Amino acid sequence: MTSSASASSNGRGERVTARVRILGLAALLAAQPAAAQELRFGGSIRLDRRITLADSVQFADFYSLFRPELSARFAGRAEVVVSLDMRFHDFPDARSTTDPQDADRHFPNSITVWEAFARVPEFLVGPLDLTIGKQRIQWGTADGLNPTDRFNAYDLSDLTDFTARAPVWAVRAEYYASPEWRIEGVWTPTAHGPLLSREMEGLFAAGVGSPSGSVRSWEQHFEPPSRALRNSQLGLRVAGLVQGLDVSVSYFRGPDVVPTIRKVAFLRPDTGASGGTFDAHVWSVLPHSQVLGADVATEWRGVGLWAEGALVFPEEIVLVTDVITGSDSVRDQVTATEGRPYATWTIGGDYRFPGGWYLNLQWAHGIFLERGAAQLHDYLIGKLEYRVFREAVTVSLEGVVEVAQWSTWSEHTGYGVYPQIEYSPVDNLAVALGGLVAGGGDGALFGRLDDMDQLYLRVEASF
Repeated sequence: MTSSASASSNGRGERVTARVRILGLAALLAAQPAAAQELRFGGSIRLDRRITLADSVQFADFYSLFRPELSARFAGRAEVVVSLDMRFHDFPDARSTTDPQDADRHFPNSITVWEAFARVPEFLVGPLDLTIGKQRIQWGTADGLNPTDRFNAYDLSDLTDFTARAPVWAVRAEYYASPEWRIEGVWTPTAHGPLLSREMEGLFAAGVGSPSGSVRSWEQHFEPPSRALRNSQLGLRVAGLVQGLDVSVSYFRGPDVVPTIRKVAFLRPDTGASGGTFDAHVWSVLPHSQVLGADVATEWRGVGLWAEGALVFPEEIVLVTDVITGSDSVRDQVTATEGRPYATWTIGGDYRFPGGWYLNLQWAHGIFLERGAAQLHDYLIGKLEYRVFREAVTVSLEGVVEVAQWSTWSEHTGYGVYPQIEYSPVDNLAVALGGLVAGGGDGALFGRLDDMDQLYLRVEASF
């Protein structure tokens, strides 16, 4: 039998070996200047300290982020890009007497390859660009809330940014039929679920009904798609310029990048007649869908305007709920997502006024967390920004009003407010002080975040 100290030592060795390999890859690329005519090293760093304002005021266990990037260009054309995602926490995570020997327990951190792709322009047939590897594939013209953008997993580890995405391994081909038109094809071997913060572990289990009695624990299980070819993602997009309008139409097929609950089990060890305490287990999957999308963007008298919509053909999801008490069990089945198509869209615009003012407004009917026509909420999003002191100081206020049901809007409404003041003494360096206040009814997404109010102090730099 392996001792706990030996297991801890082996775990440290595996983590160190993985990091040496990752850093060695970056060093190997940096050591080949003769092969590349142009070599560039850059990146960004974000130092973040947060305070939660829920039941008690305390420091949040949030991470800081260092993301270095190395790019090499060959013959002035082909390009290779590699970046790392290094997240580190300041609060220790020691849980046993042997943990103080482990630096990772004192200073928890993670290192992963973020982007890693090669791009070859004019591949074989002239106006064909080919990109292979981990990359960001961005579709749509709306500002962050894009119903046609289906390939990349969401990075929901930061409550102040619901639009961040993680790269995905893909093959991407772009054929330029003319200076105004291009055809884009994308294939990925699999889909990835979202990255979550420790505070958002229960996000996808929220709203699950429980039997009579209390639930003392929730354990979540995720079933990733199998490696079968049918679970790969495939997309085609045609984009161009028509009478001053940027337009595109698209098609997507494959697993979604947001999980859906397929099964719930409530286990109660005691056998009382009613009530009692349950342990809950939740199983989530990435359901399939087909999506027809379209978007348009233009500018009119300095006002930016955009509209983006998608017609979604979802996989039908039947939610199975088991209530198990001793040797007795009761099963219930209900259709959580119907197989009927539904439409989701985002429309909006922005304008920069003279004197340093900026306004951005959007209306989103349904977001990535919602599936099925009956589940779509409406989100009215606005951002007001003002720059002063030669644009060195930016004061902004962003707000969201969520309406789950218009017929009973007073009971099914949520809100989120994001104030921030940012000071940028020099280019590429900024210090920001801001916060998040959210709340609402039980049926609203922002109502689930009402105990996650926070303040933050952030320093960001890019190089």
